[in-house]
Amino acid sequence: MQENLIIGTMGHIDHGKTSLIAAMNGFWGDSFTQEKERGITLDLSFSNLSQNQKNISFIDMPGHEKLVKNMIAGAFGVDYAMLLIAANEGIMPQTIEHLRIAYLLGINDFIVVLSKSDLVSLEKIEQLKNEIQELFGKFSSLRFQILSCSIYDKQSIETLKTKLLKLPKKSHRDLGFFRYYIDRVFVIKGAGCVVSGTLMDGDLSVDEKIWCAQLGRMLGIKNLQVHGQTQSIAPNGARVAINLSGVSHQELKRGDLLTKKGYLRGFDSIEVEICAFESIEHNSKIQLFLGALRCVARILFLDKDKKFATLKTSIPIFGIFNERFILRDDRQTLGGGRILSPIIDPMKKSQKLKYLELLSKGDLRGAFAILLLAHKKGFGLISAIQRFSISQSQALEIASTIPECFVCAKELIVYPKIAREMVKGIIFKIFSKNPNALLSAALLSQKQSWVAEELAKSVLDEMLEKNELNKIDSFYVSPRNVLGLSSDTEEIANYFYKTIYETLRSQEFQPIAPYNLYDELDIDRQTGDSVFKRLTHEKKILRLNHKLFICSDVLARLLELMRGIIKKEGYLDLGNFKAHLNLSRKYLIAYLDYLDSFKDIVNTDGKRTFK
Repeated sequence: MQENLIIGTMGHIDHGKTSLIAAMNGFWGDSFTQEKERGITLDLSFSNLSQNQKNISFIDMPGHEKLVKNMIAGAFGVDYAMLLIAANEGIMPQTIEHLRIAYLLGINDFIVVLSKSDLVSLEKIEQLKNEIQELFGKFSSLRFQILSCSIYDKQSIETLKTKLLKLPKKSHRDLGFFRYYIDRVFVIKGAGCVVSGTLMDGDLSVDEKIWCAQLGRMLGIKNLQVHGQTQSIAPNGARVAINLSGVSHQELKRGDLLTKKGYLRGFDSIEVEICAFESIEHNSKIQLFLGALRCVARILFLDKDKKFATLKTSIPIFGIFNERFILRDDRQTLGGGRILSPIIDPMKKSQKLKYLELLSKGDLRGAFAILLLAHKKGFGLISAIQRFSISQSQALEIASTIPECFVCAKELIVYPKIAREMVKGIIFKIFSKNPNALLSAALLSQKQSWVAEELAKSVLDEMLEKNELNKIDSFYVSPRNVLGLSSDTEEIANYFYKTIYETLRSQEFQPIAPYNLYDELDIDRQTGDSVFKRLTHEKKILRLNHKLFICSDVLARLLELMRGIIKKEGYLDLGNFKAHLNLSRKYLIAYLDYLDSFKDIVNTDGKRTFK
């Protein structure tokens, strides 16, 4: 399998980025007429260099200060940076800005190329190398090596090519699903809409459906091209062109996120860690660059050191934990940072700062413990990939190490200790209202949507063990229960059967919906549904619509009443029906519709008469 590297070429305008790439692979990236006329790269240009099983994709980034936004779009997903510094000009403003941007985006490995080295003396080269050493010394995490090069010196070009082809492959994080920011959109005659970008996470197959987060809809894939070659699967970290179906090129734009449906949610607020190179004022408007996306954001600092902040964005952000971003104003790069909390939780400020500090250090176990304090009713692990950049199984492992919390693996929910006490309180309240209630874990979960059945059963069993509850068959009962039921399953079933049937009969023409009846009688849905099925099968009740079941003998009396009105008044409609039976419209309409099913009834504009 071919090994892929992505190298971003950066540097000040006219320092020879495009010429150097052309000297290595013969590709002149300035493909647009405007670029050729002006002699500068206006947008991102892509090409590659292959040898044996190694392929290098070059992203040639514009060096003009007015085109930094394009440079940022190309820098996401880069493995190595090739920073060009013209030997005859030295370190220039865009040299520093590009270096800062790369640093903020977590690009740590640099090949610094002293281009146009044939134009200066060896002494000048050595002096420039010292200046570069000093510049890189301001960024402690960066690794770099310096090479002198000239496009007129074939040996220096070959040396550079060899150096690049020997660079080791970078390991890419794989979240188990693909993410892909569009950095270019165009149309190809006969093919339709094509987008290009870097596959940030996961692999992508031509058989898969793509979810466009901004459009909120599924798109198809006609074709995939990796480094100019048609492929059925695009690997993680590769430059990929996707020929899409189900969308026009006019509907998509740079910065749109393509991913797998169901993994990411969009939010207009994210909490972040800031690294600033320039002063940023609290509550100021700035430009946020994330992937190839650019939008306006308002920055609200959370601490006096301006380390942590909330970014309120003009559009929803589908970010993930630890994702890097850049902040700019209209003139310069102010700084950047990484997303710590893509899903903001309600917390006290002191809690929030502690939570963000733990996330900043990568202490996910400590962060989980803070979330448990903030979420008394538990918090879900289903979004662990977005929230923490870990799998759900890894999130379950971390949660299981936290003492006195309840981990519901089936529902992917973690509950703090206080949640158990809250569930106990709900159980006591049910039995204080209805001492004869027959409680189950399913019923408890249905009554309180935040309570998973697994948690409900655990609490019920604990109360049973402490003799706070008794058990009849599979049901939990209060010690004050006076029904006198045994643990015989048939006796329990007959009790529910009798209770539901008698309740429906007592409600006559106004029977409540089954689920409301279950709540009123403290019966879980599975048990209640089985009783309704039995009563319907036995024709003791009749189903008129999804929510309306009525006892057969009651319905017979109702039909007699309805036919009596027609005989006496000549017709039956909503008006005179309501005069006889003061019921709500939902009942009256359902009964009139049922009457229409009889062959001797004619409905003329809402008036029922006999044929």
